[in-house]
Amino acid sequence: MSGDKTTITVDRDVALRCSKLARELGIPLQKLASDALRIVEEVMKDGGNATDLVLTWRCVKSITTVDTATLPINILLKIFEDLEPGKYVTDFYTSGKEIGVAMSNEITFADLVKRPYILKTLIPIRYANSKETESEITITLSVPSYVKKLMPLISAYIRGILDAYG
Repeated sequence: MSGDKTTITVDRDVALRCSKLARELGIPLQKLASDALRIVEEVMKDGGNATDLVLTWRCVKSITTVDTATLPINILLKIFEDLEPGKYVTDFYTSGKEIGVAMSNEITFADLVKRPYILKTLIPIRYANSKETESEITITLSVPSYVKKLMPLISAYIRGILDAYG
């Protein structure tokens, strides 16, 4: 770590919690704060913010409570090449609901609606946006065109996730 130091003003309660955590973990507070700022800097360079990072971490943390495997979509396409994807819609819905229950313990529905890109950690989406009016919420997800054959499965999976929120 560089010998150069500076003072920044932060929320007192956050500083106290971080100080306590650093002591419990045996990490100098300066190292903890510097590492945290480096991580936030990296996320912000890519157009994100600290809240994005926290929600993504919560999503990853929640799905670790369920046995999952991250597979490239081209592998799934090969697997389902000779199978009838429609046959597995119920299974994908059930799995989505299981993941949704785990996620709902970490991420509120309001946060999921505000930041639907969180779903990118679960499904192959390239773009995610949401629009909320007084009477409805519209979540728009864009998937690669080559996954068209898997759309019934992906849709069932998403429906399961959202249904888990009630």
